Amino acid sequence: MAEETSFWQDREIRFDVATSSLELRRGELQIDSINNIEDTKGNNGEKGMLTITNLRVIWVCLRQSRTNLSIGYNCILNISIRSAYSKSRGTGQALFVLVKYNTRFEFIFTNLVKGSPRL
Repeated sequence: MAEETSFWQDREIRFDVATSSLELRRGELQIDSINNIEDTKGNNGEKGMLTITNLRVIWVCLRQSRTNLSIGYNCILNISIRSAYSKSRGTGQALFVLVKYNTRFEFIFTNLVKGSPRL
């Protein structure tokens, strides 16, 4: 893995980057990963995998890995769990992440496995 000269992973939000940019950098540790997570607001109906590291949250579409996002922790303003509607699941609990990076964004992640307590 080629080491990048700039350290952006905890300070930026990046959309649809090359999969090499999603690789963990030196010092970055994976804390958890959850399959069958939908990016309900941006990619409703698409299953993906949510990975939590010590620097960022990464979501990658399972069908097309080029559809992805990386959210640095320093961009996160608020996290909450509320009800949301998903094409794949219907209404259920979802993780809402409010972020700011030049402008404000809201991401909604829904676990597509009914009855699963993990978000």
